[in-house]
Amino acid sequence: MRVGLIIPSSNTTMEREFSTALQGTATVHSARIKLGKVVSNELTAMEDSIYSEAEKLATAEVDIIVYGCTSGSFIKGHRQYEMIEEQVERSFRIPCVATAGAVVRALNHLKAQKISLITPYIHEVTEIEKKYLSHHGFQVVSTYHASILENTAIGRVRDEEVLEWALEHADRNSDALFISCTNLSTFKALKNIEEVLKIPAISSNSATLWNTVRRLDVRLPDNSLGRIFTM
Repeated sequence: MRVGLIIPSSNTTMEREFSTALQGTATVHSARIKLGKVVSNELTAMEDSIYSEAEKLATAEVDIIVYGCTSGSFIKGHRQYEMIEEQVERSFRIPCVATAGAVVRALNHLKAQKISLITPYIHEVTEIEKKYLSHHGFQVVSTYHASILENTAIGRVRDEEVLEWALEHADRNSDALFISCTNLSTFKALKNIEEVLKIPAISSNSATLWNTVRRLDVRLPDNSLGRIFTM
């Protein structure tokens, strides 16, 4: 099977995590849209290029198209991800998953209501994300943002550092922890986070991967990516 992945040009994480997790199940074929800084104006401009990149991926006969950008699929409003998915599916007749939508679906699948939110973003983008989650019925009970502006710098954050953020800032009484941003490396940290905090933990990439394999109707051999993959 083939996964068509559209990511920000400065993303250095999602391809690696997806390719490793999907090895033996599907291959990953990527397209990129220019993004340097994780700020509103650059994130908003990304949508203009989604459909031309999806058209290119369609020529590779991919089985699904994934728009792998969290903030780039909620920055324009709570229905942005839905509109992206619908337009790609209508235009190319290929299933589509956008990360912001995958996150909502994963949290609902976990039956989570009270959410701890961790982001690498600046305050402005994090506040927009909090409103997005609240609109979809989640109560954000704790928040941490690392205030990293350059997306390439987000890609250099190690899983061990994400683990430290989670253990220090997550509310252990929340129903789930959500770690945002597809350029944030998390796959080596999620199992440890869940074991220590005793709550489900998802990241942008784990939620998107979970939604992707569900749409493809396949299972992953790796069960170390969190509780979401065992439910």
